[in-house]
Amino acid sequence: MALLKFVFTFMIIVLLLSHGGMAKPYCIGTCKNYPNCDAYCKSQGYKEGHCVYPSPNIPAGEVNCCCVPK
Repeated sequence: MALLKFVFTFMIIVLLLSHGGMAKPYCIGTCKNYPNCDAYCKSQGYKEGHCVYPSPNIPAGEVNCCCVPK
């Protein structure tokens, strides 16, 4: 029974740690600089690209081009 609890706990920890880095978008700049965001991201090996509203490091009013990993 103790071994079963250990295995279950280990599996949960691994799942939680691996989930943290999955599918985080990578924002490359503004959509003004990358007008065809989706096509650019796909050409760089990403699953897709989206224009999203700003992160703290880009001025307000600008829209980010963010690529989604495969």
